[in-house]
Amino acid sequence: MELPKELLFAYFAGQATSVQQKAVGEWLHRPENLETYFQWLDEWERTYPQYAPNVASNLDLFRQRIESPDEAPSRLVRSSVAETRPFWHPGRWLVAATVTLALLISGWLFRKPLFYQTIATSSHQLRALNLPDGSTVALNSNSSIDIPRLGYGWLSREVTLRGDAVFDVKHLPNNQPFIVQVTDGLAVEVLGTEFSVRSHAAQAEVVLKRGRVNLHYVATDRASRQLLMKPGDRVTLDKRGTLHLQDHTDTTRFANWRYRLFNFNDTPLRDVARQIQTVFGVTVQLNDPALAHRTLTGTIRAGSSDELAEALAELLDLKVSHRDQKLIFSTTSEILITQ
Repeated sequence: MELPKELLFAYFAGQATSVQQKAVGEWLHRPENLETYFQWLDEWERTYPQYAPNVASNLDLFRQRIESPDEAPSRLVRSSVAETRPFWHPGRWLVAATVTLALLISGWLFRKPLFYQTIATSSHQLRALNLPDGSTVALNSNSSIDIPRLGYGWLSREVTLRGDAVFDVKHLPNNQPFIVQVTDGLAVEVLGTEFSVRSHAAQAEVVLKRGRVNLHYVATDRASRQLLMKPGDRVTLDKRGTLHLQDHTDTTRFANWRYRLFNFNDTPLRDVARQIQTVFGVTVQLNDPALAHRTLTGTIRAGSSDELAEALAELLDLKVSHRDQKLIFSTTSEILITQ
């Protein structure tokens, strides 16, 4: 059962009927719908913000309270004339302590899945991501990225990377920075650019192809430093905090891992579809069963599932449509019939 986005938006706004609430509950019992639920919740929150905190003002008030604790206004305490009762009760405290401990443990264990969406790739798999702000990420094999479920794009644009990725960041009218947390000692701050990041235990690497990037890192003397990169710069930072800068690097070989060579030798399209699903992590659908037996011979160089799908469609005279993480191949005759 597919649930309309409008119904879920009414549910978030508290305007859904009891029948609609039951339908949403049944829809959420399917694990494959959880990611869609969180994506639509984030979209609804950004479209209809319930609360827009003044972070700078509240942070200043908090600092004032810390720096001048004696100046905080005292609270009036009104004495009660009612009969005092002993607050201490062994059973009451035991229940309260148990509930508090359970909440703390569950909140600690599940804090990451609740607040972040983690997208990971396996061996020999690539994945292309479109972020809500229009930025794109190409994720290499054995890599993962954490994206905030709520507040991305209007509170902050900060992600955490483990492994290799290429970012193409969209500049926003409010000049909101895009930040990639790589390790505990390195953060990449961007204002609209294309760059690659490699994050491993031994060292991190940042290569800037276009635009500008500001690196925040912890040097060997444990002091916080910054470095403004220019196009063509390649920076490596080891785990001790030693930074190496190489300028005028060859960006024609920029992140070559994105571009795979796919070799086919009289290969049935059904096997090609399986290879696309394995490498890029997308679903491939052949609308006509006869398409599975069509064969292909040649070599295609592609950096994403979309590029490979478009090349296949052109070679085999097919129509391909893109829906989220699904590629649908159809014949020309199918398109004419449906029209």
